Amino acid sequence: MIETTSIGISELDKALMDGVPIGHSILITGSPGSGMELFAKQFAAAGIGKENVIYFSTSESGEEVINTMKEFGWETEIRVVNIGKMHYEQVLAKHLEISKYRQEGLKMSDIIGYKAKPGTAHFAVNFLTSFTYEISKLEPPFRIILDSLDFFLEYYEPGDVLSAIRTIKAHTQHHGGIALITMLKDVFGTRIESGVEDIVDVIIEMERLREGSSYKRNLLIRKVKNHPEKTQVLGCIIDKNGISAKSI
Repeated sequence: MIETTSIGISELDKALMDGVPIGHSILITGSPGSGMELFAKQFAAAGIGKENVIYFSTSESGEEVINTMKEFGWETEIRVVNIGKMHYEQVLAKHLEISKYRQEGLKMSDIIGYKAKPGTAHFAVNFLTSFTYEISKLEPPFRIILDSLDFFLEYYEPGDVLSAIRTIKAHTQHHGGIALITMLKDVFGTRIESGVEDIVDVIIEMERLREGSSYKRNLLIRKVKNHPEKTQVLGCIIDKNGISAKSI
């Protein structure tokens, strides 16, 4: 019998395989405002007490992640790695300093090589390598959350990012973990998105549709490895308790 673990949404668990099989990787995709960040936190909370939970944040501080979880009444015993903060301290702050120096008359020849180059990741720290290294140290059972992959796709070569995802998937499979990755939809091109989608085991799209003065939300189960019959559309509700799903 396949061992599974909860994704954090009971109706979604039922629609999948009474949860998600241990060793699986999950991609959550959608447009801005669709609820992906909240899904990531609810997923993290579902593993507390059963798994070692590590949450990689690229746009929120650790305090924001924890405070949001508290607002919804979820447990918060997780480790947050704030990649966004590290990126600011080691890259963006230096860019600001360079701009100040240039305004004060420092020549470009004096600061050449100091600036990080988008797409080549010439940073003091390779955040992609640091990310995979942190994952390699996790003791099973573990639950990985990356919110979001967009940061790495913006600053690193797509091939390097896909290679890192494959490494994470392999580590998750072989060491009894589970991983969730968020990524904006229709931003990085079909080739890159298809590459990511081909690697992961489960794909869930958070859909938000305008209906008059309000929005209709759905959860689209687009891929379940070895179970194409599981693909379907569920209604999605977001309220004070978090995200829930229903058959439609």
